[in-house]
Order: sequence, then structure tokens, then C-alpha cells
Amino acid sequence: MPMTMQEIARKLNISVSTVSRALSGQHDKVSEDTKNAILTLARKHGVQRRRTVGKNVAFVIDRELFNDCSNFYSSLISGIETELIKNRYYFQFNSVDRKNINLNDMNLNFSDIIGVIFVGFYHDDLVLDLKNKSIPIVLLDYHLPTEEIDSVLIDNTDGVLKACKYLSELGHSRIAYISGDKSLITTQERLFGYRRAKELFSLLDDPALLAECKGRIDQAHEAMNRILDSKTRPTAVVTHNDIFAIGTVDAIKQRGLTVPEDISVIGFDDIAMARQMVPSLTTVHVPKHTMGIMAVRRLLHITEGKVYPNKKIVLPTELKIRNSTAPPKE
Repeated sequence: MPMTMQEIARKLNISVSTVSRALSGQHDKVSEDTKNAILTLARKHGVQRRRTVGKNVAFVIDRELFNDCSNFYSSLISGIETELIKNRYYFQFNSVDRKNINLNDMNLNFSDIIGVIFVGFYHDDLVLDLKNKSIPIVLLDYHLPTEEIDSVLIDNTDGVLKACKYLSELGHSRIAYISGDKSLITTQERLFGYRRAKELFSLLDDPALLAECKGRIDQAHEAMNRILDSKTRPTAVVTHNDIFAIGTVDAIKQRGLTVPEDISVIGFDDIAMARQMVPSLTTVHVPKHTMGIMAVRRLLHITEGKVYPNKKIVLPTELKIRNSTAPPKE
């Protein structure tokens, strides 16, 4: 396997940005001795020199994830496009099939892209493949804890804690949670927030109040029905995202119950539909547009050699209180 830019930097005791400038042909910004040392080591270990000649930034997302959560990701894309246009770059969209992914099948012209933004993307092998090709990468709403790759994230755990704390302050103690796919990092972080909230706010700890949902509204509807069929009926529910909240509210109404009089509901993400629901949805606001902007800025900084790679940017969330929450009846 070829040596990465990070490994070259460590071996020569220099910054990764210096290696990047030398490999991309920006020799006027690197001393002659350092440039020769970098190129010699690169040739020896099979590292190809990368010339940044294009004006495109590739955007890569899991197709199924985008289809299930298009309201959320469209706001991220808006932020990305806004910042790219501002800097006179172009946007290249790529969606991939998680069950049949192949780098050769993707629309990635490496001579024409300056870097790649992976969004909510859980295909570690592909990310590492591009990293080993010395392609500048930023991960958006996703990260690899053991790898030196930049990422822009939100504080998922804190977001769920804020939701549960608010419900607790209203007087709720039987708070259910509808989780996402537990194999995903985002899901794990939000689920940890719920479990931590049970300890911090003395919430009822009952397995029947926790249900998993893979991604669609109808599945969230079924998950809420399972919770309602249990012996412990909740007075409030927090969901992994707003899409799940929509299915949850529908399931509650079909039981002849009302939101928030019988059961309060809080979502997560604050998609546009959250404000249009009846009742309007209390939810954890995610700064989606800002996340897209930050991802582009970070990628451009890397390609321009202004900062060191491997920076994890974590943005805070905010609870938006609307009409789907109220104190419990009792």
C-alpha cells in the first residue's frame, strides 16, 4: 500500500500541508530541499503526485440514506453549494448503492476534482481507499475515530439530552425513545444521550420504552405501535429524527390519542416539515446549512495548505419548542 501524506509528514517531521503543496505542484511555497525530500520519498513508496487542476468538488452520499432523509440532506447540500459558488467551484453529485459499491463505477474524475465530501456515509473502505490516493476528504455528519480525516459533526448526544431534560422539566418521567439503525455512529451517539438522560433525570428505565427503526415513516409508525402495546404507556416520546416523529404522531392519533395532551413528541433535525405539522413539532434543531458551509471551507483549507488536516468540528444543537409538547395529564 502506498505511503499516505500523513506518513510522509511524520517521517520528515514536517506538516501535512507542506506535503500536500509539494505533491500538488505548489513548489513555490516549499523549499527546494524539502520538496526534493518529499518527492523522493513519494516515488520510493508509490505515492502519485496530485495536481489540483479541476474546479469540481465531489459530493458522495449513500443512495438509500438520501432517499429516506432527503429533507435533511437537501439543506446540507444547499450549504455546500452556497459556499462552492462563492469560491467559484462546481458541485458534483454522486449517490452510491450501499450493497454494491465500487469506486470504478463512481463518477469521480480525479484529474478534475479538488476533493471529496462524504455525507452521512458509512462505507469506511471506500473512504480509506481515497485517503490512500491522497485525495483531500472531509466527512460530513460522519467520522472515522481511528483515522486522520477531517469531519464536520453535530453534538448528537447533547441534542437528545436537551430534549429529555425539557420533557423532564415539564414533569415527564415515562419517556420512550425510537432509535435509528443501531449500526450507525449517529444512532449510537443519540441513543447514548437517551440512556444518559435516564440516569441524569431519573426517567423510568423500561426496555419496552425503547424501539429501533431502520429509516422509513411506516417503520416508525410500527415502532410506536409496539411501544403503545406494552404495559408501560409513555407520556412522551423522543425520536431519532423528524421523519420518525411524523410516523410516531400518526400512530398516536390512530389510537384515538392526541398530541401533546396524551403523549408529547420531540423529533430531531428540524426539517421544514416539522414546522408544518399539526401540531407543529418540537424538535432538536441541527444547523444543516452551516454544516455544509463548514465542510466546504474545511476542504478548501486543506487543498490550499492553510491548516493541518484531521480536525473534528462539532457544532451545537438547539431545542426548538413548538406545539407537540406539554406537561403530562397526571
